[in-house]
Amino acid sequence: MAAATVVVFSSPCLQAKESIADKLSSQVHKVFDERRGAVVKVRATDSLGIRFGSGFFTDPTGTIYTHAGIVLNAQDVVVLFGGKELPARVLVADERSGIAILKVDASTPFIPAGDSKKVGVTTPVMLIGYPEDLEACPSFGIVAGLDRKFLGQYFSTTHFRANLPVQRGQGGAPILNMNGESIGILVGRIDGGAACHILPMHAAEKVRMDLARFGELRPGWVGVEVEDAEAPAGGSTAKIGALDPSTPASQSGLQAGDMLLSVGGTKIGTSEDVLDASYFLTAGDNADIEVMRGPEKITISVRPTLHPLAPGHQMQAIAVPDAIQRINLQ
Repeated sequence: MAAATVVVFSSPCLQAKESIADKLSSQVHKVFDERRGAVVKVRATDSLGIRFGSGFFTDPTGTIYTHAGIVLNAQDVVVLFGGKELPARVLVADERSGIAILKVDASTPFIPAGDSKKVGVTTPVMLIGYPEDLEACPSFGIVAGLDRKFLGQYFSTTHFRANLPVQRGQGGAPILNMNGESIGILVGRIDGGAACHILPMHAAEKVRMDLARFGELRPGWVGVEVEDAEAPAGGSTAKIGALDPSTPASQSGLQAGDMLLSVGGTKIGTSEDVLDASYFLTAGDNADIEVMRGPEKITISVRPTLHPLAPGHQMQAIAVPDAIQRINLQ
């Protein structure tokens, strides 16, 4: 009797999944190997003791991004890099964005910035950071949401929320795309580290550019209140409410009842859109504000001033209820 021949068919679907997984694993390994050398451990000392965090070089001259909470009010800041401890200067620790910029005197590797405006839900991302007392290690996940607020508190601008595990000591770490470019900075842990919030890189660059141009931060303020209109006009429900006559907005010609269509090139559809637009205003730089006034579209140039409630040019997020109806254009 002839022996039976058994033919085993391999699932094309399984083969594809294995191929994708192998390719992804290889790319994560490649990015980690290429970028880990530009990631540093940050140690800050103040009257309460020692804090640790992570950071990364953003240019070849020793400029570092990290988390503001690590170095805020620190008396001594040291960066552990290449087996050495380098003293670091705190150029700025910005409570509004949640990031700080440090400087060390060294020629350094760096992580190039990617286009964070292209990041959306399901974008794969990875982190390289230093857990406390451990070597630099990677984490991998995906962007799960674009958040303007969390637990009733508005951010200064939209943050990425990623299903990406993080550990203590990794605050300030770079968030990378699969090309090894930085698209954000880790600024908050969620659910004990099961997920995280990330400041997009283009928002971090606003801080760096202010510092480069002026030697200080210059958050802009035009001084109007925005509320939700009952009916849209020009595709927007964001209506200008109260206007103080002493504000830049009023002096430029904006009027209560105008429907906001764009601010500084950022399209406005709802009152919450004003958060993102106002974050990128710079005191002293003219910004075009497009409004619908009755049946007519009007563009008005406004020169923002420094926010009057910004001590040291720093601003904190303001806790507000979920049912907020008014948002300051600041």
